[in-house]
Parts: sequence; structure tokens; C-alpha cells
Amino acid sequence: MNTEPQWVLVADASRARLFHGTGDELVLESTLDHPGSRARVRDLMADANGRKPAGPTRGPAHGGNSISEGVGRTGAAPTTDPKEVEAQKFAHELCDLLAERTRDEANASVVLVAPPQFLGLLRQTLDKQVAKRVRHSIDKHLVNLDAKQLIERLRSELTSN
Repeated sequence: MNTEPQWVLVADASRARLFHGTGDELVLESTLDHPGSRARVRDLMADANGRKPAGPTRGPAHGGNSISEGVGRTGAAPTTDPKEVEAQKFAHELCDLLAERTRDEANASVVLVAPPQFLGLLRQTLDKQVAKRVRHSIDKHLVNLDAKQLIERLRSELTSN
């Protein structure tokens, strides 16, 4: 590991830890939790069946609330997976936090550690300035390791690259 200041984000779609420091001297700065990513899909949906109007509607222009006037499909699958939406929300929250924390450190690098799918989501969501600072990306699920184990794994991962 190097001796320049760095931010290490270790995350999955529902939990994250942000470390700051140099080399082996990383200090836990923040722990974040996103329970929505662990919730069941039916709990995330306002209406479990994704109800939509059954046919054409008569809206406020006809004097009131939208009222269905026809027959049609009364239920529809959601257009996006609610779990994916929650993961995207958490990725945006984490990327905003990284942008805020790295703003004042011109030479600080960033290391991202996350499972492959969430790592890709983080990369897509990163601010351009933060993306330029990413020195390493590790596509492994390490968020459950304690700080000492994590530093050992980071050392072995970063020296093998």
C-alpha cells in the first residue's frame, strides 16, 4: 500500500464503511446503512400488484379525479426492479459522500471495494472529479470484515495488482 492520503470505500448494496488515512493507517470515518436494500420487494412496493388503471382514464379535465373508463390490464409488473432502485439510491448517497470528503484533498486517492454488480453501479454514479482519483477497484464482498482483516486483505489485493 502507498503512503499518499486515501479514501477507501468498502460497500455492498445495503452497508458501507468509509476509511481515511495512509497505507496501513486507515481510520474508520463513517458507517452507513441502507435498510431499503435489504427489504423484501413487496415491502418496497406501495401496492404489491403494481396496480394501474384498467383502460382509458377520464382525468381532471373532465371534472375530477382520474377514473378508469374501460377494461384492461389491472395489474402490471414494475418497470424497474425495486431492489435495483434502492441500490441506485444508496450508490448515489455514497458517491455524494465521497465527493464531499475528497473535495478539499487535492492529492487524495480513492479505493473502491464492492461486489462486482454494486462496484459497477458505483463507477457509473461517481462524480467526474472523484472518478479521476480512483486508483484501485476491488470487486470482492469485504464489507463484513473487521478493520484489521480488511486492512490485511487490502494490502494483499493492492500489492498483487
